[in-house]
Amino acid sequence: MNKIRELRNTLRERVNSLQQPDLNEFGQDPFGFEPAFLPKAACYLAYLYKNYFRTLNHGLERLPDGPFMVVSNHTGQIPIDAGMIFMSLLLDKPKPLLLRAMVDHFVGGIPFVGNLLDRCGQVAGTPENADYLLSRGQSLLIFPEGTRGINKPYSQAYEVQEFGQGFLRLAVAHGLPIVPVAVVGCEEMLPSAGNIKWLGRMFGLPQMPMLMTPLPLPARLHLHWGDPMVFEARPDDDDEIIEPMVNEVRERIIELVEHGLSARTGVFD
Repeated sequence: MNKIRELRNTLRERVNSLQQPDLNEFGQDPFGFEPAFLPKAACYLAYLYKNYFRTLNHGLERLPDGPFMVVSNHTGQIPIDAGMIFMSLLLDKPKPLLLRAMVDHFVGGIPFVGNLLDRCGQVAGTPENADYLLSRGQSLLIFPEGTRGINKPYSQAYEVQEFGQGFLRLAVAHGLPIVPVAVVGCEEMLPSAGNIKWLGRMFGLPQMPMLMTPLPLPARLHLHWGDPMVFEARPDDDDEIIEPMVNEVRERIIELVEHGLSARTGVFD
């Protein structure tokens, strides 16, 4: 309990150091984010980040000053990768940053979970929501694979799926650098033998994974940060112009994934 208390105090100090000019009289922003609530709820995620998954950052110093867009591979059946990236910038970045993750629409309909994520600063992934946050100098976390990445069976571990173009059009519209990051370790944390789509639909989910372990395994997570990428384009350019830029980001993340896999000495080390 002492570690939880210490992490809660650290989170409170770091969250309080952030500028939050968009709050109403109830201490919430237009999306329901409640800075005063975040340290209470996120201290358990911080414990997992520090003590269970023992997350290591590689290249965190590459992050630029000012707002940016983090783009990552998506792995692990549940979005623990988003939580670890979020926590890395809040706890381990010298100047803390609150990263706003764009989450899939179906998440908001999950009882308790949707409201919890709202209060912790995560936002439904619509272009309108992203535009609003970016126009106010916020930084975003986006997984361009969507559920295609997170619902892979273990036989396809670390195969980065195709990216949509929306993230790149947003980045060029707001003049933001894209920071690629590769997550290594989540595939072993919660491996799946396959998916049952009809069962997932019963619960309002894209599909239901056939998990090979009842609880997440303590695989060590590695976050490999790449150099910021800047693209010159217009947000309404034809697909033929935007697609090569999207592929460039995807290829860079694949390189970071491959480097991360070759560099680690073991799944639990």
